[in-house]
Amino acid sequence: MPEFATAKLKLLGPIREIPKASTLFGAIGNAISAILGGDEVEGLVEAFRGGARISSAFPFTEDEYYLPKPLSVEPVLNGILTELGEKESYIKAKRLRKAKYLDIENFEKAIHLLPFEAPDELPFSRVDMPKVLLDRVTGSSSLYFWDEIRFEMDSGVYFLYSGPERAFRRYIEPALRYLADTGIGGKSTWGSGLFEVSFGRVRINSPKSEYMVTLSNTLPSEKPVLWRIFRRGGWSAGKRKPKMTFIEEGSVIRNDPGRIEELDIGLSYPIYVYGLSFPVPTKVPEGLE
Repeated sequence: MPEFATAKLKLLGPIREIPKASTLFGAIGNAISAILGGDEVEGLVEAFRGGARISSAFPFTEDEYYLPKPLSVEPVLNGILTELGEKESYIKAKRLRKAKYLDIENFEKAIHLLPFEAPDELPFSRVDMPKVLLDRVTGSSSLYFWDEIRFEMDSGVYFLYSGPERAFRRYIEPALRYLADTGIGGKSTWGSGLFEVSFGRVRINSPKSEYMVTLSNTLPSEKPVLWRIFRRGGWSAGKRKPKMTFIEEGSVIRNDPGRIEELDIGLSYPIYVYGLSFPVPTKVPEGLE
């Protein structure tokens, strides 16, 4: 049964979005540069090119971890609900299709293509917060709304780590202790993105399979088996990064480690975009094998 290290970020305030692996890696790289020096960023990158992996962040409560619903269950949802009547099966399958996260127990059932349940509620909500913008010249004000995610007490986000313990101790732990006080995702002066960090371990009971569900947003090197895509760009040190096409967490791949993309955007140092997969074995329906 695979076992992974966990980094739990108990949030002390709201965040703009639940961080993806590429966001986490960028924040960790910036923290390492700040506390250990720019040269150590190359060591961080080499550690991940050599086998270290992080997942995207997912919600947790005090006693429950959540993971993305694997796309491997989508084609067979009605088939694994055969114990229900036709109408009830249709209603439940529709609800399960809408689910984004599963607790670990039901995630394990899903990757074995067994009947599973989706949580009735999750420990966070997205809200629009009113803010006031003041014009520095005229002193006039205007109202706008700031979209943010708020978590319940004793909850937050966590991510998984797989790889050498030395890399975790040298890079991940000190970076997160630094980010706990400086914030992740911006607007830390508003209290956003601040957290308390703790570390642990978690096991995932997965089947034997050559097919994998990735728990990180991934830059694929091969055609995925089942996937959803999104495009993301951004900014670094005032320079725009080109938009890149990722596959989402929960997508199914085969023999694809993903990649770290090195960008030259006119700075004195390269920008690394994290797109390595975080593979967990999953069964796939007949016809996809």
